[in-house]
Amino acid sequence: MAYAILFFVLVFADQLTKMLAYALNVESIPIIPGIWEIDKMDGLNTGMSFGIAGDEPWAIPVFIAVTCVALVVFLIALAKVPKKKRFLRVAILLIMAGAAGNLIDRAILKGVRDFMYMNLGFTSFWNNVADLVITVGAVMFLLALLFMDDDALFRFGKKKKEEKASLENAAASLPEGEAAKGSDVGEGADNGDNRT
Repeated sequence: MAYAILFFVLVFADQLTKMLAYALNVESIPIIPGIWEIDKMDGLNTGMSFGIAGDEPWAIPVFIAVTCVALVVFLIALAKVPKKKRFLRVAILLIMAGAAGNLIDRAILKGVRDFMYMNLGFTSFWNNVADLVITVGAVMFLLALLFMDDDALFRFGKKKKEEKASLENAAASLPEGEAAKGSDVGEGADNGDNRT
């Protein structure tokens, strides 16, 4: 239930901020001077990030279709991720909420309302709350898969004690005869050698 509430709050925040920015015709309100400002983009962004494929007539229908498929895939993933993996679940939810916010714009307005301008020095672009939510979700998703998951590629902090405990648990789960056979193999070989 909490995930559903968070999803709808984020989508609502995205739509509300877009509506206000365009209704009030905001321009050049600095958030971080020289880097990030509220500045409504002229017209709609009919492309992807950085306006990619914005002039193509096929762009909007393709983006809508891809987003719908992605939302279904992420919803299935969210349902399958164990409840104890909250960080990963929130990451998936953020990506879904951002995608849904921009999907609403594309489906109704045939383009996305961007009202935040960022200049990072090497690149500059317009975006919106949905884009920021997707970015945060994507970073969290990568962090979860690379560093935080039990099977993470670069999982740090797993102590030798935990590894030893997991090995002992695995050994304890073997039948007694099998564990004994494994420990007596060397002794049996020595006994045989002593008799000859």
